[in-house]
Amino acid sequence: MDLYERFMSAGTSADRWRIANEVMASLGAIALNVAEVEIKTRRLLWLRSSMTRAFLAEYAQQKFYEVDQFVSGIGLPFYPSLHVTGTLERATAPSQRHLDFNWTTWDMGYTLGYAMRFAGACPGTSKTVVFCAGETASEFTAEQFEKIRQAGTAVAAFIGAPGFGEEYPAFPAQDRGSALSSREKQMLALLAAGYLNTRIAHELGIAEVTVRKTLLSARRKLGAKTREEALAIAVRSGLLDF
Repeated sequence: MDLYERFMSAGTSADRWRIANEVMASLGAIALNVAEVEIKTRRLLWLRSSMTRAFLAEYAQQKFYEVDQFVSGIGLPFYPSLHVTGTLERATAPSQRHLDFNWTTWDMGYTLGYAMRFAGACPGTSKTVVFCAGETASEFTAEQFEKIRQAGTAVAAFIGAPGFGEEYPAFPAQDRGSALSSREKQMLALLAAGYLNTRIAHELGIAEVTVRKTLLSARRKLGAKTREEALAIAVRSGLLDF
C-alpha cells in the first residue's frame, strides 16, 4: 500500500496524523510540524506538532512564532528551505529573540529543520510541512531529501487543522506589528517623513544596504508587498511615533 492509499484508508484526522509521523520517522525525523499561515499578514492559523511539550510551551511563552523563519518567510519563493540550529552568533543575529529561538531549538535536540511549502486550504493561505531531525544536514543525501519532499507533498494534502477532541498547540493572538524592532519602526518613521534610503543611512550613520535590509524585514513582518504598503499599515496601526 503506497502512502496516498494509507492516508485515504485512515478513518480519522488522528489516524492521518499518526501515519504522517510514522512515515517521516522512517525517513529520519524526530518530529513533524504542519502549519497553515495567512500569507499577507504572516498570521499563524493553526499548527500541528509532534515536538515535545517542553519545546512547544517555550515556543508559545516566548512567542517564538514571531521570529520563526518558517512563519515569517511563508510568502517567499525559496522553498524547500533548510535551517540548521545552534549556529547563530550574537554578532550576526537579527535580534536577541532570534538568537534565543535558534539555540533553544538546538538545546531541545532539534538540530535541523527542512521546510516544504504548499498551497493552503483557503485562498491567501500557505501550508508548511517541517521535517525536524536530530542530525546535521551533511548526514542526509540528496536522494533522502527528495524522499522527504515527496512524503511532505502527501502530508500537506492529507493533514489539516486538528479535529474535534485532538490536542494541539495554542498560541496567543498575534499582532503583526508587535515583532517590529525599534530600528525598523525608526526607519519607517523616517520613510514617512519623506527620507530616501541614502538620507536615512546618513541620518543613522549606517550603510545604505542595512537600510534596505531593515525595511525589507519590516515589510515582511507587516505582510506588505511594497514599502509604501508597509508604511501605510504601520501608520494605520499606530505603530510609529512621529
